[in-house]
Amino acid sequence: PTQGFAVLKRSSGINAEYGDKVDAVSNCNAFREELSALHTRRHNMITTCIERNQALMDGASDPAEKRRAQRSLRALKLEIGVERVVNERSETFLNNKCSPFLNFNAGS
Repeated sequence: PTQGFAVLKRSSGINAEYGDKVDAVSNCNAFREELSALHTRRHNMITTCIERNQALMDGASDPAEKRRAQRSLRALKLEIGVERVVNERSETFLNNKCSPFLNFNAGS
């Protein structure tokens, strides 16, 4: 577990008595970087699986093996869409909780 969630709770007033002891800017930045790295890693893993299943499907001589690879490919491609939604919601959550401390879009 990361400290990020605890920081976000404190920054939203849930544990206000600790607010003066928390470096919200540093914690929000660290949480954002960690979240971004996790999303990138997951996307890369899904992409690798898609490539491997595509290769299996292309090289399959057995129709049953080819169908299994096709089903896996479809599921993995759907997972890319799910991942996109998760990323968007995570970004929205992070922006909502950390916006009092940061301007994420200032450097964009």
